[in-house]
Amino acid sequence: MNAPRDPEANVHRDVPAGLHACRRPAASAQTGIALALGGGFSRGFAHLGVLEVLEQERIPISAIVGTSIGAMLGAAYADGISVRELCDLGRRVRVRDFLRFHQAEQNERRKDRIGQFVQEWFGATLVEELLIPTAIVATDLTTGAPYVFTSGPLDLAIRASCAFPGLVKPVECDGRLLADGCIVAPVPTAIAARMNGGCVLGVSVGSSAVGGASSAKGTSVRMQASRLRASHRIALEPSWTRHADVLLEPAVQHIEWNDFTRVDEAFDAGAQAATRALPSLRELLERSSRLAPVAGAPFPVERGLAL
Repeated sequence: MNAPRDPEANVHRDVPAGLHACRRPAASAQTGIALALGGGFSRGFAHLGVLEVLEQERIPISAIVGTSIGAMLGAAYADGISVRELCDLGRRVRVRDFLRFHQAEQNERRKDRIGQFVQEWFGATLVEELLIPTAIVATDLTTGAPYVFTSGPLDLAIRASCAFPGLVKPVECDGRLLADGCIVAPVPTAIAARMNGGCVLGVSVGSSAVGGASSAKGTSVRMQASRLRASHRIALEPSWTRHADVLLEPAVQHIEWNDFTRVDEAFDAGAQAATRALPSLRELLERSSRLAPVAGAPFPVERGLAL
C-alpha cells in the first residue's frame, strides 16, 4: 500500500506508456467549486468536457463528488490523470469489458476489471490520497441510503459506486451490500454541498440504465434498485437543483447508455454546457470570495447519509 502523498509535492510515479500524470492541487473550500458528477454510463464522458473547460479557464476545484461513471472519471482526474488521456481510454472501452466483471468474480484470485483499472492507472490506492478531496457515492441496498466513501481503498469505493445492477455484483463492505450510486444519488449535489456549501456545480448526464441490463442473475438486484429509486424519487429529483448553485445538463440524451463509440460527442456536449455556464460560475466564485470563511468541522465519512 502506498503512503499518502504530499499534495504540495510533484507527482512522480511509473505509469503505463502514453499516460501522463500531472500535479493538480485542490483549491480551498472558500476559493473553489465542488463538482457533483452524476451517473450515466457512456454519457458520463460529458464530465470530461466539463473538466477540460474548467481547467482551461482556470476555474478552481475544491472537491469532487462522483456517482458511478462520475466517480470513476472524477477520481481519475483527482489522481492527476489528464482529461485527454481519459478520453483516449474511453475510446477503447466496449460494453463487453463491463460484462467481464461477472466472469472475473468467479475466480476470487483474479482481480475484477474495475480493480485492474484502478491498480494499473491510478497512483493513489486510498480515497484520501487523491490530490483533490473526493467523495465516492454508492447505494446501501438494505437501507436505500447513500453510502459515501471519503477514505479507504480506492478500488473498493469505485467498484461499489459502479456496481451497475444486472452487470456487476454488489460489493460487500462493513457488512453491507453496496451497489451503483445512481440508484439513490444520480447527481450527488447534496453531498457536494456538505463539502463546500458555497459553490456547487452539478453535472447531470441522465441515467436511464438502471434496470435496463438483461441478466437473469441480476434480476432481483435490478428490481430492488427500481423500488429504491421509486421510493426516493420525490426526495431526490428536487435535490439536484436545491443543492446546486449551477446545474449543467449536457445534451447527451441521444447517446445510448452503452454506446462507448461516441465518447467525443459526449465530451463536446459537456464542454459546450460548461462554456455556456462560465459567466455564472465566475459570478458565483466572485460572490463566494467576498464572504468571510466559515469555520466548521471537516467533512466526515458518512454512512447512510440522508438526503
